[in-house]
Amino acid sequence: MDVLHIVLVVLVVAGIWALVELALVFRKTRSTVGKLSNQVSDIARNANDTIEQLQPMLDKVDGMMTDLEPAVEQVQPLLEKTGVAIDMVTVDLASVNDILVEVSSVTDTASNVTSAVSKAANSAVSGVAGVVEKFTGGGKPSRRHKLTEKSSVAGRIAKRIEPRLESAEESASSAPDMEAVAPKTYFTYDNDAKDE
Repeated sequence: MDVLHIVLVVLVVAGIWALVELALVFRKTRSTVGKLSNQVSDIARNANDTIEQLQPMLDKVDGMMTDLEPAVEQVQPLLEKTGVAIDMVTVDLASVNDILVEVSSVTDTASNVTSAVSKAANSAVSGVAGVVEKFTGGGKPSRRHKLTEKSSVAGRIAKRIEPRLESAEESASSAPDMEAVAPKTYFTYDNDAKDE
């Protein structure tokens, strides 16, 4: 055999070996592609199952949104009514403030009247005591006519009136000056607002 034949035999053997290797590579590639195809099919199947499970939940969410639409539409009128109620409460508070200012002025007037009555009662008691003293001998008490504050009518009246007058003066002086706390404000009402 000649060298050329030997080279040819080696080339033929090498070609057969290359074809066998190529067939093995194709076989492995085909099995790998088959495995990948199966995995992709499983992933697609799982995705389809997930989408099918999500569909009822999405339908429920759509139904909930449809149910909430009337409630959302009612919020605006409710807010408007709340604003009107707050305005009415503000007006009522202003009226209460005006009433308190008027009560304060009445209390001041009552305090002044109480003070005047107290002064008048004191002067009347003093006058009566002076008159009684003149009738009994100018301040020299006799055994028959002992005058003390406890036994005299004027003294008893003075003792009854004075604590009441003092308590009225104290309550009048402890009352806060409402004009200093809040200035007078006046509100007017529209006739149209009352009709509504």
